[in-house]
Amino acid sequence: MKEKIKSLYLLNKKYIKWSFIFTTIVIVLFILVSFIYQNDKLKKDQKGHLYREINQKNQNIEIPVFDDSKLNKEIKKYEKQIRKDNQIKKVTYELIETNELKQVIWNKKRKDGSLQKDIWLYHKTKKEPLTLKEIFLHWNQEEKDFILTFLNLEWQRTIRTLTPPIPTDLNIEKELNDCIKQNSYYFHNELNDHYLYFDFQKEEKNYQLKIPFYLLKDRVNWKLLGIKREDEIWLKEYAMNRQVVAFTFDDGPNPNTTPTLITEFKKRGMNATFFMLGRNVAKYPEVVKMVESNGFEVGSHTYNHRNLKRSSKEEQSYEIIKTNEEIKNASGKEATSIRPPYGNYNDDTISMIEVPIVLWNIDTLDWKYRDANLTYQNSIEKVTDGSIVLFHDIYYSSIDAAVKMASELYQRGYVLLSVHEMAQVKNKTLEAKNRYYSIK
Repeated sequence: MKEKIKSLYLLNKKYIKWSFIFTTIVIVLFILVSFIYQNDKLKKDQKGHLYREINQKNQNIEIPVFDDSKLNKEIKKYEKQIRKDNQIKKVTYELIETNELKQVIWNKKRKDGSLQKDIWLYHKTKKEPLTLKEIFLHWNQEEKDFILTFLNLEWQRTIRTLTPPIPTDLNIEKELNDCIKQNSYYFHNELNDHYLYFDFQKEEKNYQLKIPFYLLKDRVNWKLLGIKREDEIWLKEYAMNRQVVAFTFDDGPNPNTTPTLITEFKKRGMNATFFMLGRNVAKYPEVVKMVESNGFEVGSHTYNHRNLKRSSKEEQSYEIIKTNEEIKNASGKEATSIRPPYGNYNDDTISMIEVPIVLWNIDTLDWKYRDANLTYQNSIEKVTDGSIVLFHDIYYSSIDAAVKMASELYQRGYVLLSVHEMAQVKNKTLEAKNRYYSIK
């Protein structure tokens, strides 16, 4: 019997050997497939989006899955990079879908406990990543200066609300350049959250700075993003829970000073109202056009700066009508309001105008001091919510004072608007012939 079994074994030895190998391979494959299935199967996040959870080599990685093969291929490349970095312990994601945008925020927790973020901005229809060069209508140095200057102001405002320790050496320019290079920015387009966000890491902490849509309304290609412009909603959201103030500038335009003020305010995302003399409008129509085309408000300050209260009806008519004509010719738009010189007017004035009379409740006395620091010190502590502040944009010292004061007020939590913007925020309608010293 033993001989018979031995004979059969020898006869089938070759087949037994290969059967064993085949069985072993099948078992190994089964175990491998089971392992992959258990560690890479699709799950649903809290919003119902599918994702894969991968556990290997002390790493836990969550990878969203899309119905876009091109996007999944890019995510696969990112996954390989993560797996190669053995200092990464855990990766989670946040998915933000905004109209034409799919945005993935990767949160990476490293073994040393520090947190890092990677951000992807992907266009659904174009099926490719988007950069600021494509998002902005005119991506140039002026736009970079705006983002840099505004975020620097926003950072200075933010650190006043933080508890120590606070990083004092955050280089916004370097961080911004890194964000642009790495596409580390994303959009929120939701109720009370219409912002372009930038994320910065400093000393193992994450800081978030944002630019309101209202300040981007004329800068961004909203059609590309599939986002409908809602300027009034965006304005009120920008000023929500903030104090507001309107800076006003008389006696211009001046080709030597007004453009500087426009440049400095625009790159800070600030607005203002200019009450122009008709004679200067006639001399420098290109400056008027610059003021208006950059989104600033233009009002009348009469033609020759006459005291209307002491002028005849005919003289007043000339001062008012001639100025309106010059403003319309230069800018293509009507004056939004009038500021009578010295704040003086009478019943004849009222009978001739069809716009609000905008006066002031804070006089900086810049015309008297002709010194930026004295002008600043005289006025900064007088400002309250709804104030209308009087400057003159014909003095270099006034420009310096206004920029310094505006920057400080922003850091204190104020939003700087034109007179009519401030009225919108306050839900007020400026009535023709009525006078306004402030808007509360």
